[in-house]
Amino acid sequence: MVKQEFTALFKGYTIPKELKSLLELQLSESILSYYSNAIYLSLDETSLIENFSSNEEFVSSFIPFAKANSTGSIYAFWINDKEKVDLNNSPVVVFGDEGGVFVVACNLKELLQIAAYDIEPVVYEDEFYFQDKEVLEEEGEFDAAEFNSEYLEWLRNDAKLKPILTIDDVDAIVEEAQKNYQSALEDFLNKF
Repeated sequence: MVKQEFTALFKGYTIPKELKSLLELQLSESILSYYSNAIYLSLDETSLIENFSSNEEFVSSFIPFAKANSTGSIYAFWINDKEKVDLNNSPVVVFGDEGGVFVVACNLKELLQIAAYDIEPVVYEDEFYFQDKEVLEEEGEFDAAEFNSEYLEWLRNDAKLKPILTIDDVDAIVEEAQKNYQSALEDFLNKF
């Protein structure tokens, strides 16, 4: 991934410093594959948004920036207030590869903290959640991201954020974000 291509995704908006720093980590020679099962910065993810609606107002209201899971779901900033665009404080939504659009976090920092849990989200047309890592481990269905310890170190030292490492804390962040934004998101989606 080239930095200029990633920068172009942001349509002239200021890229949050944490995303620039995460991109540096992702592009570093020491990170050879995934650092979290819950996030991986990527390019050219607009097709999933356009599958929901190709209306220009709709498409321009989202800035996709990362893969959310291994099946093709993506994260995007929701530009819910075009008068005061600040991506640092814009809600983050997930577009599911099987349908569904859900608020994940109130802002990027919360998403980065959730990604420390290292579990990819499950996204269906009418349902979104993170699975319990302990249950997955017991069932032998959890494989940690190869470079997760490097991500945790980056999160603590570079981003200056506390990792979220329990399902209860992940659920609390998601529930708060959905309480604050999901109803407004659904109203917005229903226009299209």
